[in-house]
Amino acid sequence: MNKNQPLSKAKISELAKLKQKKYRQERGQVVVEGYRLIKQLAAYGINPHEIYFQNELPEFCPSSLSIELSPAAMARICESDHPSELAALYDIPLPRKLDYHTALYLDRIADPGNMGTIFRTAAAFAIEQIFISEGSCEIANPKVIRSSMGAVYKVPHMIMDLEALSYEKSTKVVLDMAGEISLPEYRKQDKATIYILGSEAHGVDQHLLALADIRLRIPMVGEMESLNVAMCSAILAYHLSTIID
Repeated sequence: MNKNQPLSKAKISELAKLKQKKYRQERGQVVVEGYRLIKQLAAYGINPHEIYFQNELPEFCPSSLSIELSPAAMARICESDHPSELAALYDIPLPRKLDYHTALYLDRIADPGNMGTIFRTAAAFAIEQIFISEGSCEIANPKVIRSSMGAVYKVPHMIMDLEALSYEKSTKVVLDMAGEISLPEYRKQDKATIYILGSEAHGVDQHLLALADIRLRIPMVGEMESLNVAMCSAILAYHLSTIID
């Protein structure tokens, strides 16, 4: 296919289907949008199959992969209500597990914005691995990719159930508002550590609390019952980054 030729209506329809989880998982591909996001993915070495643009092609985008689309066609293939003038077709981020000293376990994180923000925070503060419970939102969701600024491709992730987590040879640290240790008093463990954060609606599952070697609380001076899970991850990651070994 000559990349400079217009897309057929059939191809646009196929790309539009990728807005649905079923088709993303079947094809292993996703359309993402936004100048900054696509430029960040290029910096990570994540290359698209095709690039779609309106008006003017940015210099960092190879013309051999680029196809100009009408605003109507761009709106069909993009997930957001007000699409960017730049989008691209990528393989979805695949699960993988690497050796780690510091990892997160995310329990039933349903909101794509929160999930993406946690990945972005992990990339910023060198969290080496993210484990995700079943029942969490899809990592290949375009909203997750966009809010992570592409970090879902950089930080390794893997779906892990409770049994598999229990067998991990790591210290389990749960963030819990009733935790016995205040975060400012906490110091990193010598062995590999998994920090467990709960869902936005329900907190950490009781079975996960039972696995905890340590329970941490984030002290608050104001009158607020809890914090957003993405905010908790950012406070935790920043604290870990400031600890002098």
